[in-house]
Amino acid sequence: MAKKNKQVPRNDLQYEQLASEYLIKATPKLDEYSLVAHNLYNRALFDLRQGFFKKKYIKGYSQLDQIFKERYQKRELMLYHSLGYVQSAQQTLREVTTVWQSFFKALKAYKVNPSKFSGKPRLPRYLRDKRHTFFVTNQNAKVKDGYLIVPKLDLKLKLAPNIEKIGRVAFKPVANGYKVIVPYKANKEIKYLPDNGKYIGIDPGIDNAFACASNTGNRPLLINGRGIKSVNQYYNKKRAELRQLQARYHQLERIINTKQGKKVVYQDTQAMKKITAWRNDKIRQFAHKASKRIVDYALSCEANTIVIGKNKSWKRSSNIGKRNNQNFVGIPHQVMIDMIKYKANLAGITVIQTNESYTSQTSSLDHEQPCWENGNKSRKRQGKSPVNRRIKRGLFKANDDRLINADINGALQIIRKVFSNFQVNDEIAGVVLRPVKWSPKF
Repeated sequence: MAKKNKQVPRNDLQYEQLASEYLIKATPKLDEYSLVAHNLYNRALFDLRQGFFKKKYIKGYSQLDQIFKERYQKRELMLYHSLGYVQSAQQTLREVTTVWQSFFKALKAYKVNPSKFSGKPRLPRYLRDKRHTFFVTNQNAKVKDGYLIVPKLDLKLKLAPNIEKIGRVAFKPVANGYKVIVPYKANKEIKYLPDNGKYIGIDPGIDNAFACASNTGNRPLLINGRGIKSVNQYYNKKRAELRQLQARYHQLERIINTKQGKKVVYQDTQAMKKITAWRNDKIRQFAHKASKRIVDYALSCEANTIVIGKNKSWKRSSNIGKRNNQNFVGIPHQVMIDMIKYKANLAGITVIQTNESYTSQTSSLDHEQPCWENGNKSRKRQGKSPVNRRIKRGLFKANDDRLINADINGALQIIRKVFSNFQVNDEIAGVVLRPVKWSPKF
């Protein structure tokens, strides 16, 4: 007798907050403000740390803002009015306060339950890079005729269509200039679609970055991850070479004292920053194209729900071999999952994340529940053969000797994790060995 599906909360009517990103070249004015933001952040953090050490605590943003305002009025410290706009300086102070308060929240949670953390939370540290992200509020940044205009930055930036009401604009330093992040509200109200019994299961991986399967009879979809895997391998190789050169010639080298003795630490060189920026750009392109393809696939299947498998701390505890660990950890699956979420939500599709334990060890064609009782260790105890039904790379054998793509089997079992009465009928079983493989160009 099939189990009843547990009640899964679905999204309600709401407005979606979006962001548009633009890369611009560095200018003397941007570099000046970015340096001031760096100095202001570090000075504010210094005041918070000193108050902590001397038991003279600064109570939140308001008191910190008042301290800097009084210093400016007394001409002791001019940073408060050196960032172009006072509101920009206040945003930096808010940023420091948020980081500081997050530390205390984490520390409090650590004292209650240390097992939830990999280590004791540390005090926030000072910024080392001379450029830091600074913000311009919508009081000072205006949108006019499709352009973002910030007078004191001499900035006039062409925006994407239909951006009218914006929020706080961030100017984030990158290797070749600045990334301008413009948050805005979607122009339309989003109505999330009801559960129609049609689902998409997604299993994240390495060679197949995402394996997508549905219960609608549509052919499964594999997102080829070999391209982004190659990018990561090249990046790791070049960065290792640059690290060797840095150690040989003692570039940006510092010696610090630790409990274990003196330790040599290095800062990233310009060459390292450039190769990292190149790699991040490639990953961002891949993530955008892959997430759009997945949402298009869900729409073609008329599925109103996407279920994605993801385990807590799965990358920290990954144990699939040294080479596979490096490849798996190098692919930012959570970034891509977040992109799938917001693009799916814009289309009215609900996205559910679930634990994916035992989904690769159990058989979807045999209607097995993905749990310990049906896993490999349990099969060994029961004397069942074979213990591991994943007979070779990418292939899974069901109990009746039918074959199925191993990643697609996992994706179908991920659906069953949430919707336990999900059944694989003859129509679905007929297409699971013929997935479509799609390779994004980036």
